[in-house]
Amino acid sequence: MEDKFTSVDNKTTESTTICGLSEAEIQSLKEEHGDLVLVEVSAEGETHQVIFKEPTFKHLEAITKISKNDETKAAQVAYLNYVVKADEAIARRDMLKLKAVEALMLRLQNTRATAKNL
Repeated sequence: MEDKFTSVDNKTTESTTICGLSEAEIQSLKEEHGDLVLVEVSAEGETHQVIFKEPTFKHLEAITKISKNDETKAAQVAYLNYVVKADEAIARRDMLKLKAVEALMLRLQNTRATAKNL
C-alpha cells in the first residue's frame, strides 16, 4: 500500500500524494537535491504536478545565455536540469513542461528581498 500525505481542509481530511511519492520518498529527494519546488499545472480540467530542485547560479547563468537566442530551448534546458519528478502527463507533453518551467521562473522573480544598513 502506498504511503499518503494527509492534508486537512477545514472539516474534511483527504489523503493525497505528490507525484505519486510518499512523504519518506519526498524527504529522501530533499536530502539528495536540497530545497524542492512543487509546481502544479492545470490543463483540460486536470491538475498535474512536477517537482523541481531550486536553480543554482551555474544553471541560471546557462539558461540566461541560451534564452538570448532561443527562449524555447532555454525552457527545455531548464526543465531537464531542474526536474526531479513529474507526473506522466507533464513528462510526455512539452506544453505542460513549458508552463511548469514558466511557473518555476515566476516564483524566482516573485521572491522578494530587502536590504538595510546596520
